[in-house]
Amino acid sequence: MKIQRLFFLLILLQLPALAISADLKRIPAAARIKTVTVYSDRAMSTRSASFNLKAGSYLITFEPLPTLILDDSVRVEGKGTAAATISGLEIKRSFLEHSGEKRVKELDEEIQGLERRSGALDAKKAGISSQKAFLESIRVAWGERISKELAIGRPTSAGLQEASSFVGAGVTKADEQFRELDLEKRNIKDKIDALHRQRDQETGSGRKEVKSVEVAVEVSSEGSLTLELTSITPRASWEPAYDVRLAADTKTADLTYRAMVWQQTGEEWNNVDLTLSTARPSQGGAPPELQPWQISFYRPQPAFRSEMYAASPAPSRAKIAQLPMDLAGMEDAPADSPANFATARISEEQSSVVFHIPQAVEIPSDGTRHSSIIAIEQLPVSIEYLAVPKLSQYVFLKSEIVNRAAYPLLPGKINIFAGNSYTGSSQLKKVAAGEKFDLFFGTDDQLTVKREELKQRREAGIFGKNRVEYRYRIQLANYRKEQLALTLLDQLPLSSDAEIRVSLDEPSIKPDEIKNDGTVVWKTSLQAGEKKGLTFGIVVEYPKEREVSGL
Repeated sequence: MKIQRLFFLLILLQLPALAISADLKRIPAAARIKTVTVYSDRAMSTRSASFNLKAGSYLITFEPLPTLILDDSVRVEGKGTAAATISGLEIKRSFLEHSGEKRVKELDEEIQGLERRSGALDAKKAGISSQKAFLESIRVAWGERISKELAIGRPTSAGLQEASSFVGAGVTKADEQFRELDLEKRNIKDKIDALHRQRDQETGSGRKEVKSVEVAVEVSSEGSLTLELTSITPRASWEPAYDVRLAADTKTADLTYRAMVWQQTGEEWNNVDLTLSTARPSQGGAPPELQPWQISFYRPQPAFRSEMYAASPAPSRAKIAQLPMDLAGMEDAPADSPANFATARISEEQSSVVFHIPQAVEIPSDGTRHSSIIAIEQLPVSIEYLAVPKLSQYVFLKSEIVNRAAYPLLPGKINIFAGNSYTGSSQLKKVAAGEKFDLFFGTDDQLTVKREELKQRREAGIFGKNRVEYRYRIQLANYRKEQLALTLLDQLPLSSDAEIRVSLDEPSIKPDEIKNDGTVVWKTSLQAGEKKGLTFGIVVEYPKEREVSGL
C-alpha cells in the first residue's frame, strides 16, 4: 500500500474556536514525545499518534501539553494511506484533573493517623506529668517529715525510707517515659513533614494548567493516518564539556566531546531520540541593520505639554480558513527506512552543526544536568616544554593540538589528563575545524629549572646618569631519557619614559625574541641527562636627579 504524506503548517497568534459539526467524532491522541532537538535556549519536540480511520469527520486532541509551548511554533505533519484533509487546528488552555487525587487522599489519611497518634502521646505525657507532680509533692512532704525527726534525734522509720525510695524511682521512671515519648513525637513529626512534602508535590499550587491542540480532520476514504505534532518550548539548553587525555607517546590526544543537557519544560523526556544543535534561534537569521547616525548643533528644546495618545486597537482575531489538503492528490513518498544509530551522527548544516545522540535518553523536567557523549576524537599533538623560572620552579608540558574533527569545538569546560593522571581543568575557547589550540598538561618532575640572582649593583653615573645592574643565572636539567625542546621565558622592565633606558646585558645565549611587552624568549633543546646554564643581565639607566619606581 502506498504511503502518502501531507504537511500542514499553521502559525497561531490568537485562534478562534473551530467550527465543529454535530457529527464530529472526538479521538484522544495517545501520543508521546519521540524526538527532541535542543538548542542553546529552547527545545523542539515531536510527538506522534497513529489511527485507523473510516470516512468521516474527526477532532483529534493532543493533550496534556505543557503551558510553556510557544503557540506560534505548533506544526502538524501527517502521513498514511487514508485520503484525509486537515480543516483546522486550535490550541486551548485547560486545567488538568489531577491524576494523583487518590494518592493525595491516601497521604491525607496517613497524616491524620499520625496526628492522632501524636495527640495520644500528648495525652499520655499529660498523665505522666500528673503522676510525676503527685510523686514530687509526696517527696517534698515526706522530706520535711524526715528532717523534723532527724532534728529531734529520732531515727527515721524503715517505712518512710522505703516510701522515699519508691517516690524517687517513680520520678526517674517518669523522666525516662518523657524522653521516650518526646523521641517518638519527633519521629512522628518528621514523618508528617515528609508526607506533607509528598502531598505538595502531588497537588502543586492547585489544579495543573495545561494546553491541548485540537486537529480537525476530514477523511474521505478509510485508511491509516499518523499525525506528528512539533512544538518549541523554552527552558531547555545544552552546553559542551570536554575530557582530553594525552597519550603516553605524547603524539596524540583523545578528546571526548560531551553534552550537558538540562530542561524544565514541564514534561518528562522519556526514552527520546535526542539531537543537539549549535544553531542560535534567539539571534535570528539576519544581521542587525545600521540606522542613520545623525549629529547636529545643540538647540535647547522648548517645554511642551505631554499628550495622551490612544493605543492602537488590538488586531481582530483572524478566522481560520478551511485548508483542504487532500492526501490522494499528493505525490508518492519513498518507503520509510529505519535509522541506524550504531554510532553518533554529526551533520553540518548551512550555518550550524547538529549532533544526533546514538542512544535514547531520559531527562526529567527538574533542571538536573545530564551527560551524553557526542564523539571521541583522536587529535595530533605537538609537544614542547615551557619554563618561567622567575615565577615558578616547575617546567610545564605545553601542547599544540589540531582540531581534525569536521566540526567546531564550542566554548566549554575541559578536564585535562596526562595518561591516567588528572592535571586540572581549563576553559576552552571556540576552536574551528582545522584550527590549532594550546593546552597545558601540568608539570614534569623529570625536568628542573632554577633561577638565582648573582648581582645587583647601583651606582651614580659619571656623566649625570644613574645605573642599576642585575645579573641572573638560570640552570636547566633534563633527567628524561630522550631529547626535548624547551622554551624559557623571562622579562625586561618596560620604560614609560624616554629618559629611562633598559637593555639586556651580555646574555650567554642569544634570545630568540624580545617581545614588545618585555618578555624575553629563549628556545633551546636538552639532550637526555643534559644540564645547561644561562646567564644574562639587565641594565637600567636614568637621569641622576630623578628617582625610578618599580625596580
